[in-house]
Amino acid sequence: MSERRLYRHGGETFLMKMLLSLFNGMFLAKAARHLMKLRIVHRPLESLLKLIFPVNPRKVVCMTFSGALECNPKYVASELSRRGGFEIVWLIGAVDHRARVRRARALGYRTSSIWSPRGIYHIVTAGTWVDNAQMFLLDGMPSKRPGQRYLNTWHGSLGIKRLESAGEKIRARIARAAAETDAVLVNSDFEENVFAETVFPKTPKLRFGHPRNDVFFLPEQEREAIRARVRSELGLAADERFALYAPTFREVAFFVDAGGLRFGDWAKTLAERFGGRWRIVLRLHPHDAQALAEGLISLPPGVDDVSSREDIQELLVAADAGITDYSSWIFDYLLGGGPGFVYAPDKATYDASRGFYYPLEETPFPVAETEDALCAAIRAFDAVAYAAKREAFLKARGCFEDGHASARAADWIEKGAGGAG
Repeated sequence: MSERRLYRHGGETFLMKMLLSLFNGMFLAKAARHLMKLRIVHRPLESLLKLIFPVNPRKVVCMTFSGALECNPKYVASELSRRGGFEIVWLIGAVDHRARVRRARALGYRTSSIWSPRGIYHIVTAGTWVDNAQMFLLDGMPSKRPGQRYLNTWHGSLGIKRLESAGEKIRARIARAAAETDAVLVNSDFEENVFAETVFPKTPKLRFGHPRNDVFFLPEQEREAIRARVRSELGLAADERFALYAPTFREVAFFVDAGGLRFGDWAKTLAERFGGRWRIVLRLHPHDAQALAEGLISLPPGVDDVSSREDIQELLVAADAGITDYSSWIFDYLLGGGPGFVYAPDKATYDASRGFYYPLEETPFPVAETEDALCAAIRAFDAVAYAAKREAFLKARGCFEDGHASARAADWIEKGAGGAG
């Protein structure tokens, strides 16, 4: 299958996005966000707020690059909330904003839009910042004050994609990251070495593990409860199983033609190999999901799309199989032991542009570049060999996940805030 069938290159201009926002009800919010990003607007406000309001060491501000309550910050916030004594604020993105605000408030968190005067206020007064990318280093974000700490959890996990060849905006923040970030979480020797050579060369590395991966170490009864709830939310029948298909994004492209893939053949082959009836569940990368929400791309009818779900970890706990191209979530899924597959139709092109730290074939996952090859890999899947490769891979990368990362991260925040509240 050709790459063009899978992906359409971007190039939509600012004007096009603003015009589309007139029709999808996002114009005022989008205009306000762009206004707040202007230095002439946000710098005076930031300076004034810093003069008036002190830093609150018991306030923690969280956000993610998707603008949702998910990934490592979600699990850090949950542990802090369980302990009590902290004011937790979530900065929410524009996509599905109202629903995300409702979910955050139901958990007892305060909320604000990322690009808003209230959001700037919370950033300049929080004792701790927590995010999973470099959100607090974006243009327009306030500079860190004395008494503030920035914990970066990152969002990869034994990721294979090279960071030093990422997009221009990410590379532009690397120098600032070393000065602003107080600590970054790592879950393996491999990840620690990658960060030391790229994004966080001088930043202390906390060998805590990834909080979001604690779910794979929960007691079986709790994991089964997650599986049952997710299956119910997906509307699965008792004899149905599902494979999660979640591809990564391309720097200058949008995923547009999932309906062009032979999902029916995938499901039929999975049923032949593993038994039962199967469904393929699609979750777009947050960048592509935002483009979908803004009307820049569309999906054909009949695609089982769960891109709006905030927490992929719960899908990983519930999924009976996982399929991706180069997304690092598959390495999280590896911790749960489920069968994983790599479908990489543009492997050579992606390797030449972004690059891999090691060949895909070194992972435990069967690698296919065509749908026929993917179906063949599913039919030939050897569970015993896969389990052995899984253990060898995790050992070779020096993975030290053990289910206690959230508690360690909360301890770090609590200690910096002056101990227990």
